[in-house]
Amino acid sequence: MVRMMARMAPLGALTQAWTAAEAALPLGWHVAGVWRFDDTWIALGEGPDFDHYASGSGRYAEQALNRLSDRLRERRGRQSG
Repeated sequence: MVRMMARMAPLGALTQAWTAAEAALPLGWHVAGVWRFDDTWIALGEGPDFDHYASGSGRYAEQALNRLSDRLRERRGRQSG
């Protein structure tokens, strides 16, 4: 059990990554969730239309959320320019 705890990120890192993803959302979007598939975590952001979505993945949930944040900021930048 101690080994498993050592591989997990601190709760603060996960909270910070989720907050960063929410801050990066374009208007009308939301963070749909974070899912684990074997050793990969997927974070998904959804927009108001069916084809408006972005995702990020990583070995840990906070990595997936941070990559989602990057993609959302890129998308938001394209929409405003």
